[in-house]
Amino acid sequence: MKTLTELLPQLTVGDPDVSGQLAVFPIFGPEPRLEYVSYAEGASRGVTAHELENADINELCVINPLDVPALLFEGEELKGAQQNRTVDAAVLVAAGARLGVTVSCVEAGRWDGTRHAEPFAPSQQTASPGLRSAKARVMREHLAGGAAAHADQQEVWSIVGPDAMSNAYDLARDALDALVSTVTRREGQTGALVAIGGRFAVLDQVSRPDVFAALFAPLVQGYAFDALEAAPTAPPSTDEANEWLGAVTRSAVTFTPAVGLGERVYFTTTRSGGTGLAVDGELIQLSVYAEVQDGPRGRIRRPSRRH
Repeated sequence: MKTLTELLPQLTVGDPDVSGQLAVFPIFGPEPRLEYVSYAEGASRGVTAHELENADINELCVINPLDVPALLFEGEELKGAQQNRTVDAAVLVAAGARLGVTVSCVEAGRWDGTRHAEPFAPSQQTASPGLRSAKARVMREHLAGGAAAHADQQEVWSIVGPDAMSNAYDLARDALDALVSTVTRREGQTGALVAIGGRFAVLDQVSRPDVFAALFAPLVQGYAFDALEAAPTAPPSTDEANEWLGAVTRSAVTFTPAVGLGERVYFTTTRSGGTGLAVDGELIQLSVYAEVQDGPRGRIRRPSRRH
């Protein structure tokens, strides 16, 4: 079995930006080989996401007319059409391809058939690490059992609650913007290792700095959303970040066919669990979550109760 180190050599951790209970360590990876674009950039150039002809809560159709692949990132929110969704597992849509993509609904109470033909739009936030971790845990269980990578829709709804995820972000936007105002992207950055309330929560990594640049602001909004409720705790050090990352990259990974280009990569240890996407031996995308030992995730709290 291969380890993540074989797929992702030469990772470097920078000193973090710390704001309140949020610490974001920049990650720098090797030179990329594969050319592709983010969904947000692709959408500005003609990539579209639509409801299926017979609309399905848990699947969308993505059309990529470009001459390069387009990446939909794990936890990325797509807004509009009949209901807002988030991408379950990252998908790389080939140039010129039409592809069904597995998603989860993050907007309870709206299923608007009059907006069936409306294309989805990129969002200014991703799902938070807490929600993404819960989704990823179920996806890894499905992959280990030989099934496709998809989340548990009922669990997603139980975490999101009776409203739209995007409404919770909008109501907390001033606090979120204040928290992320000192978190900056570095030149050449390809990922982020994030600690919330003094504990490592998530590692997000892509192979291309330009694609991470497009993902940076939405990801940071998601990180901050969970950090609003974290208890005051000193952030980890850069040495501790290197130790955590080293343990993750020594993890043995399993490969399985992916929807779209490449192979799905996944692993679960007592310390962390992750899913990723590899193409011709290059790790294109990776999201790793610290395993939570203190019970299931609770519902997203109403912003009026947030700090």
